[in-house]
Amino acid sequence: MNKVIKITIWCFTVAAIVVLWYFSFKSHNDTTLKGVELSLIQPNERGFVVKDDEYQAIMNICDTAHNNHLEMLPVDSVRRYVESIPWVVSSDTGLTLDGVLVVNMTECDPVMRVYNNKGESVYLDEKGNIFPVRANYTPHVLVGSGKLNFKVPTTSSNIYDSIYDDGDFRTIFDVMKSVLNNSYSRCCVKQVYYERDNIELVLNNAEMRVIIGDKHNIDRKLMNMKYFFDHMQGSPEMQDYSMVNFNFINQVVCTKKNKR
Repeated sequence: MNKVIKITIWCFTVAAIVVLWYFSFKSHNDTTLKGVELSLIQPNERGFVVKDDEYQAIMNICDTAHNNHLEMLPVDSVRRYVESIPWVVSSDTGLTLDGVLVVNMTECDPVMRVYNNKGESVYLDEKGNIFPVRANYTPHVLVGSGKLNFKVPTTSSNIYDSIYDDGDFRTIFDVMKSVLNNSYSRCCVKQVYYERDNIELVLNNAEMRVIIGDKHNIDRKLMNMKYFFDHMQGSPEMQDYSMVNFNFINQVVCTKKNKR
């Protein structure tokens, strides 16, 4: 008898939970959208993604004029749209219990811009993720150029994808990373030019050509550059040089300007 009573109580309990869940679920789905909360994390005050534009795009997808209930809300469509934004590296989209659509987005943080031999360019972050350019925003980053033959991707990609196994795209990325990892060159170098395994640097506030040569011992060459310019700082001789070559580990070769 006790066993029957326990089974009956258990069945009623399960049934009550199911009914409660059903009415809670139905009540939630019958609720209209209360609003959209969009959170955008950017490395700078402004960036590639314009928050107001994306908010309006999300509202257009939701189409609240026709989607009166949460069960009709195309949350998956919003999620796919946010994930398709090429400058967004991570996102999260979901509905709260009180009917608010919450969208969180984090924008990329590029550290360099590289041009190919056709004048097309892309941005890359420190992990090698590749991002397209956008006319409304140009971040101040290290620039790379030269006789580089690579295709600008149309989808999300990374420098270590197999499509970049051949060519110099990955090589100049490694060189530019070395420049950025050196505290001295990160501050004074504004452009890296690469052609046929020869590296040339363009410095801030310096008109002379700075030759690094090939990529071998790049960290040592950058340190030699620091020691040389620190030692020669304020020297009038610097005005006479048209080129400084750090390709040789144990010496620095300076070329003087042709004077007429």
